[in-house]
Amino acid sequence: MAVLAATRVGVVERKQRRRATTICSYWLAGRCVRNPCRFFHPLSQSPSQPAPIPNKRPLAISEAHPHKPTKRSPSTSSSTSSSVRPCEYWKSGNCFYGDCCRNLHSWFCADDFSISSKLAGHKNGITGIALPQGSDKLFTGDRDGSLRVWDYRSGKCTQKFDLGTEIGCLICKDSWIFVGTVDCVKAWNFETHLDFSLSGPVGQVYALAVGQDALFGGAQNGVISVWKLSDPENPGFPLTGSLEGHTCAVTSLVVGAKRLFSGSMDHTIRIWDTCSLQCVGTLNGHSAAVMSVICWNCCLISCSMDKSIKVWSTTKEDGTVEVIYTHDEECGVLSLFGIHDANDKPILLCSCEDNSVRLYELPYFLERGRLFGKQDIRAIQTSANDEGLFFTGDWTGTLTVWKWDRDPKIEDLHKRLKV
Repeated sequence: MAVLAATRVGVVERKQRRRATTICSYWLAGRCVRNPCRFFHPLSQSPSQPAPIPNKRPLAISEAHPHKPTKRSPSTSSSTSSSVRPCEYWKSGNCFYGDCCRNLHSWFCADDFSISSKLAGHKNGITGIALPQGSDKLFTGDRDGSLRVWDYRSGKCTQKFDLGTEIGCLICKDSWIFVGTVDCVKAWNFETHLDFSLSGPVGQVYALAVGQDALFGGAQNGVISVWKLSDPENPGFPLTGSLEGHTCAVTSLVVGAKRLFSGSMDHTIRIWDTCSLQCVGTLNGHSAAVMSVICWNCCLISCSMDKSIKVWSTTKEDGTVEVIYTHDEECGVLSLFGIHDANDKPILLCSCEDNSVRLYELPYFLERGRLFGKQDIRAIQTSANDEGLFFTGDWTGTLTVWKWDRDPKIEDLHKRLKV
C-alpha cells in the first residue's frame, strides 16, 4: 500500500511540474480568468515554482464558450470550406478568443467584395428589395407590412408606409413599385404618387414578375393572376386572366423567351405561353419545394429545399426541357439571384438555410466567396446604375449594402473606354 501511495504521489507531482512549465493558451490570448492558474504565466511566476492546484476548479472559458481556441491562418478569411462560418459568440459580442477563435469573425468570406454599409430600420424579416433603374431610391418590404424608401447613398430612410398586412414580395418596373400582399397586389407610382390595389389573388402573394406587357402574381392557392401593364395615358391594371395548374403555393416567377416559368411548393416548375396563357410544359426534377427560378442565357436555373440547384435547357429539336447539370448543396436553397461582378463576370448568388449566401461564378459553379446573415437571407437585389453594389436582407430585418472591389487593371480599362 505504501508503494502504491508513493507511486500516486509521484504521478501527481509529475503532472504539476508539466502544467507548471506549459504556457497557458488562454494567457497567450489575453483571456485567462483563472487566479491562480495551473499553467505557466511567464510574466507572473517562475516555471520552477508550480502553481498550486485549487481544490475547487473555477469556471473555465471553454464551459461558457465550447469551441476550442486555434490560431486562424491569414488565408482563413478567403477560404470557402463548409466549416467556415461566423462565430455565434462573436455575433452577440461575447467571444473571448479574439483572433485565436477557430470560427470566422466577419460577415463575409471573400477577397473581391466587402460591406459598404448596413441600413437599420426594419424590425422583421425583409421579403423584397427593389431598386428602379436610374433612381437613387431603394425600396424594401418586410413581414410586418412595413414598406421603406431609402437613399442608399446616405443610408437614410426617407419614407415609411405601413400597409397593415404582410408583404410577400416586392418588384419594380420603371417608376412603378409592385407589392405582393394578402389577397391583392399594391401598385404605387413613386413619381406621380398614383396607387392601385389589384384584386384577383387568393391568399398571400409570394411572387411577382413583369414581361410581355403584363404583370404576373403567384399566390398561396397556386393560381397565377395576370394584369395588363398600365398605359401612361390610361393608368390602370385590368385583370386579364389567371393561370391554374399548381396544387400548392407559387414561390417564384420569371419571364424569358416569351415564356413564364413558375416554381411551386408542389415540387414542380411549370412553363406557360405568355400569349395564349396556356401551360406548355411541367418540369419534375426536384423532390421538394421549388423556392426560386431564374433565367440565365439560354438556360433556366432552379433551386429547391431538396438541397440542389438544377440547370435546365432545351436538349431536343421538339423543345423538350431537361436537366443538364445538378449542383448539390449541404442544406436547402432558399433563393437565387444573378448579377455581374466588378469585372463583368456572371455570378450566381444562392441563399441557403444555414444563413449564408454562396457566390458561384458561372458556368462552372466556381465558388467565389460567401456572405452571412444573422438569420435566413431571403431578399437579394443589385444596382442597375453601374456602381458595383448589391443588397441583401435577412430574416431579422438587417439590410446590408455590399460593394464589389474592382480589379485595378479592369478599372483602368473601363475609364479608357468611357473616355
